[in-house]
Amino acid sequence: FFHDLYDVRCSHQDPCLLGHANNPTEDMSKFAPLYGDLSKVAAQPDSPSAKLCIVEARGGSDKKEDGHRGDSVPIGNGVIKAGGFCEPIYYSDDTYELFKEYLNDMDGVIVRVNPGTYEGITQSKLDDLLREMSDKGKTIMSHPDVMVKMGAKDALCKINGLSCGLPDTLAYYSQEELAAGFKKTGAFQPRVIKQNRGSQGEGIWIIKLKDGNYCQAFGDRLLSDDEVLILTEANDNHVEEHTVGEFLEFCVNGRTEKSGTWTSTGTGKYLEGGKIAGGQLVDQRFCPRIVEGEIRCLMVGPDCIELVHKKPAEGGLSATLQSGAVYTKYKPDDAKFKKLMTKWMADKDEVMKALGLGDQPLPLIWTSDFILGEPDVDGDDTFIVGEFNCSCVGITQQMYLSDDVGKTALDTVLKNKK
Repeated sequence: FFHDLYDVRCSHQDPCLLGHANNPTEDMSKFAPLYGDLSKVAAQPDSPSAKLCIVEARGGSDKKEDGHRGDSVPIGNGVIKAGGFCEPIYYSDDTYELFKEYLNDMDGVIVRVNPGTYEGITQSKLDDLLREMSDKGKTIMSHPDVMVKMGAKDALCKINGLSCGLPDTLAYYSQEELAAGFKKTGAFQPRVIKQNRGSQGEGIWIIKLKDGNYCQAFGDRLLSDDEVLILTEANDNHVEEHTVGEFLEFCVNGRTEKSGTWTSTGTGKYLEGGKIAGGQLVDQRFCPRIVEGEIRCLMVGPDCIELVHKKPAEGGLSATLQSGAVYTKYKPDDAKFKKLMTKWMADKDEVMKALGLGDQPLPLIWTSDFILGEPDVDGDDTFIVGEFNCSCVGITQQMYLSDDVGKTALDTVLKNKK
């Protein structure tokens, strides 16, 4: 079977122009287990400026009939069009050593493996190997540390000094921090509590005091365990009422006798495993203009390629499609978002430094979601980052971007090689 794949590969392209072309006598068939269908991969350049590969995993719901993600081969062809070598390969734990040998001859790696999605892959094992390759000077897009730090909700705390951040954003990693912090912030103003592990708004709670008894100055009082909260979960806009004590219990221990009865589809336990395992909660002030929706910036490296206004369903707060939100696309130069783009383009280059990732390039494909903040002193809109995502962001709905993504990947590798 694997030799058949190798035959397909070599019938499509001259094997001497492939990734290990610096040793044309090498038995290329030994790398056959790493390959799938390469029939749509463009012819490789005679003298590539750099050698890249696209790393995927076999199986999973993200694959098309040819066994690849819908945008993987087009992105690779974009690299080829820009003058680099690029082909898709598969990682699995069973082919670890072979995969490692292959990567040693690459200049750059485009990672298209969605963490925790596939059988036969130990994510930590793959991540450690990619870190090792990065230490050898290979450009990894995106580096595991970039995906972890940008994807973690406490990234919002680390950018709180930028114009796109909120200075009163807090992170909790323990039961004691959560109780002390939330009882102080929640007594002062409506808050949004976000878990780190959820998706599509699950475990993101918009929290208000039922009696509206907010203190006039921050720290004037603390919430008591028996005060009642109105909680709206962002995944489906459903509303629950719980005491402060019940909410804190649910956050820490999930469904117990002390946490009361919950209708959420989630299970709580947001701090489980501690900081090292991603157990954390972020506490931000509630921005009332969330009812106007979120603006997603789709980024390719340093460039914003597309804006998407995600407007919640009437009367709702969630901007997910499953909650009925409506999505409208805009070009980055649309006059409606001129203020946003001006400020964001100035902030974006500081994001990696703020996250402790100053030695890494901006992700290849990533998104930043903005919430409308209060108008500034001039009456202009302000925009607050609500979330970053660079974990295998796809462009299957924007395939026209494939060449841009490929060129950006190659440019990033060449810059790193200097």
